[in-house]
Amino acid sequence: MERKERITQWYNAYFPKVAAFISKRGGTLEDAKDIFQEGLVILYEKKDWEGPVNEAAYLFGICKNLWFKQVGDASKFRKDTTDVSEEPVLSVDDNRLLQLLHSAGEKCMKLLQRFYYDNRNVERIKEEFGFSSHHSTAVQKYKCLEKIRETVKQNALRYESFFE
Repeated sequence: MERKERITQWYNAYFPKVAAFISKRGGTLEDAKDIFQEGLVILYEKKDWEGPVNEAAYLFGICKNLWFKQVGDASKFRKDTTDVSEEPVLSVDDNRLLQLLHSAGEKCMKLLQRFYYDNRNVERIKEEFGFSSHHSTAVQKYKCLEKIRETVKQNALRYESFFE
């Protein structure tokens, strides 16, 4: 795989997690982009192309350390807070996300809600939806996610598309 493709693949796969991490700690989308791009450079320069076993964890660790370094002291990080008067740094466009989820269909939307929002275990989801096994439950979840990914690709949506 050539360099540009590899970097694009890393950006698409790992940026959302880094952006969420930085946002929860008081950073902006621009901060996240800067940190992530610097992390990509470090990863690319240090990667021996046999690479670390878990590329995602390695890159996330680099970005996390860069963020810690940028803000200076880990104790300055904003923890998840219950103070509702505090305005979020990144505001998610809920309507856009819901439209995307609806595009996958009602059953997929409910299935993904059970997994990610309700934090239900696979056994309960299997029973609720009438799947024959844990494997078939996981496969259906994967298919639902793929429907959403395909919609994102078809509409040329980017991570930033879901923020106001």
